[in-house]
Amino acid sequence: MTKRSNDASAPFSLHSPGRAQRADSSHGDDDGDGSATKKPRTFMATLACDICRARKTRCDEDRPKCGYCRVMNIECIYQAPRPTKKDQSMTVAINAIRRLEAKVEDLTTAINSSNAAPAPPPVPQDYRSPFVNSQPSPGSNLISYQLSHHERRPVDVSSPLSTETPGKASNAATEAHGATKLSFSQHGVALWPAVAELLPTEFLAARNALPRDYIVNIETHRPPLPIHIDIPAEYSSNFWLTRLPLSVIKGLADAYFAVFHRNTPVLDRFQFFSTTLNGALESNFGYDVETCLVLVVLALGCLAVRAYEEGDFALPSRTLSPTSGFIRPEWYEVVIDDPSGLKFFNEGRQRIGFLMNQNDLPIGQFYMLCTLYYAQTLRPIDSWTMVNRAALCCISVLSREESIDFDDWEGDMLSRLFWNTLMYETIITQELSLPLSGLLDYEADVPIPKFTCCPRPKTSISGLLSDEEDSFFNFHFLAQAAHRIILTRVRHLEQWRSNLPPSLQFTDSESADDSPSPAHVIAKAMLRSRYRVAKFHIGRPFLYKALHAPEYTNRSEYDEVRKGLEGAMYWPTTMGLCVQMKAALPIKFGWCSQCFGQILLFTAVARSPDADLRATLPEGWEEWVRIMMGLIESCARESPGIAKDHELLRLL
Repeated sequence: MTKRSNDASAPFSLHSPGRAQRADSSHGDDDGDGSATKKPRTFMATLACDICRARKTRCDEDRPKCGYCRVMNIECIYQAPRPTKKDQSMTVAINAIRRLEAKVEDLTTAINSSNAAPAPPPVPQDYRSPFVNSQPSPGSNLISYQLSHHERRPVDVSSPLSTETPGKASNAATEAHGATKLSFSQHGVALWPAVAELLPTEFLAARNALPRDYIVNIETHRPPLPIHIDIPAEYSSNFWLTRLPLSVIKGLADAYFAVFHRNTPVLDRFQFFSTTLNGALESNFGYDVETCLVLVVLALGCLAVRAYEEGDFALPSRTLSPTSGFIRPEWYEVVIDDPSGLKFFNEGRQRIGFLMNQNDLPIGQFYMLCTLYYAQTLRPIDSWTMVNRAALCCISVLSREESIDFDDWEGDMLSRLFWNTLMYETIITQELSLPLSGLLDYEADVPIPKFTCCPRPKTSISGLLSDEEDSFFNFHFLAQAAHRIILTRVRHLEQWRSNLPPSLQFTDSESADDSPSPAHVIAKAMLRSRYRVAKFHIGRPFLYKALHAPEYTNRSEYDEVRKGLEGAMYWPTTMGLCVQMKAALPIKFGWCSQCFGQILLFTAVARSPDADLRATLPEGWEEWVRIMMGLIESCARESPGIAKDHELLRLL
């Protein structure tokens, strides 16, 4: 441990902030040689306490009491800090999103009021001939019509963007009062009656031979992750973690924060380096929550390093690098695992068993980071198990009697964990019809995060951890949260796009591959892909109608189908560098599932006897199917469920 604390090459100190302050404030104001010219001051107080300000003396800004007030044993009061340019721009973004939410609420209320009007008497129809309103409201995400199968019953085809609790019903399962929901799940597309009639008999025979929820069955019964720990030869020891050089820990942690933290910001970077990592080092990687958090960060850091290698980007560094491509670091051997980072992840799994009775914020952060690791290694059922545990930690904190101040840093961290957990849980449960945790019930009570800065003294390592682009990625996460909120309530997507902060505005022709780092590639691709996927799902109910009742589909609805199919193509997240950097590709299972259903729909539309429906196919859709097949094939090597999807699609 002495080697770590005295490592002169370390770019910043890992000692506690207070200790760093006292060391800095120990320098005197007078020069040592008595010359008339004083040495430049190494530190200038930016927010002195009232006592030091009145005395016109330098304040070390330690909290809760500065050094002088602590020695004199007097009350130490700090004025509220003035908002920085970053704080102001963040406030502008948050206010814009809140104004947009207010508009959405007003529009939703108006839509619900119009939908509450008495419906006209049902018109008797025969099977495959549902009646649909010829001019649906542009803001409505509900298409109501009737089907007849042995007996007539009312059917509601809801937008797949709704957040109904998924059950074990089939894709067109009948609910109470005969209402039917069009499932979000793309695996359910094969069960659409019209699609089943249009697909090859070989595909149908193979699909019908499988259980309805074959993905869940396959993934549930796959072998668990190996439990062995392959220790590099140079660190071979029962205490190999304590022998890791600090440069290895910093390098892996920096890679994690540069890649995964940008899209799943459940930690605070400053707190991690100043407090969490210190706690793990001081306990010699013991059985505490700080160690568990550090170990899963290092595991994800290994995946991040692989992403840098796959994309041929230079690893993050606090010094200028003369190279622009990837160069293997001296400690690259610790990254080699199958999957990468397994040795660190297994060490964390060993320790968390002694903490499983805790349900607080740090434990929730650990479970959400485990969710991310399982998701990146394409283990969807394991990731669902972990996200459930993260959700229960959130619920445990939110259900306590004492109020939560979401304007405070700790309350804001809970908000960040809540929204990260809810957004991932929604995706995995809707695709695989898995039970929800109940976290959705708290959505209205938890504001979107503001990314409040962790309280920090100015003389600490904060200056070395500053990131001028953090606000961009904070905006990116906030935009994703707003995207989810809006799409569960209203169909019109352009409101979200037009209200994005200027730094996130994009055009349809932009490419994510010309970005300077893996984080930029993924950040740009995610927003553009979310936008296009949403356009597809908005048109999906119209496509269902056109497939099942072409005689009742009008020209405007065919136009909605065309727009939806155009939105279904060329998702940046499933192309180019994003696919090349498979180790960092976010929600890989979700994208593969979307592509599975897309291929079935494009095939069904192309084989449809309805010429008007075939005319909605966008130009180049065959090339897009080839791209999607390539993604599914590459991910099939890591997931037996996706491998079964690929096996089925080859029968087309």
